[in-house]
Amino acid sequence: MPQQKATTETAIMPFKVQQLVEIIMQKKQLDYEDAFSYLYSSNCYKLLLQEEAKLWYMSGLGIFELLEEEKKAKAQDNPKILLFFAFCLEKYKDFVSLSAEETLFIFRKYGVFDYLREGFEVLHTQGESYILNEIDLFIKARQQ
Repeated sequence: MPQQKATTETAIMPFKVQQLVEIIMQKKQLDYEDAFSYLYSSNCYKLLLQEEAKLWYMSGLGIFELLEEEKKAKAQDNPKILLFFAFCLEKYKDFVSLSAEETLFIFRKYGVFDYLREGFEVLHTQGESYILNEIDLFIKARQQ
């Protein structure tokens, strides 16, 4: 494996990644593996690697905000997310034995769509029971 030239950027990257993963874990309520996946699947991470972009000069929170803007913009352009929303809404209404209208009210009241959009990269790869339990836990946490 070729050795990469040691620079300030390469030296600081592990620290920036650690900082970002910790922020993602806290803000998104993800474990470290999902937080790494969330970061590494982004264009923001690719920019972080580009020396000329100098993104690593920014604070971890600043980079996280860029990451969130990217994910939100990507989600709005993605018809797969709309399908995921419909899947979650339909399955959750059956899971809790409510009408579609009642379930939609709960999703809107507690910000479930934002949660699903933000967690899409990880959540859509999980099984139905996991997704429904995560939605249920999210709603119960917001009710308190």
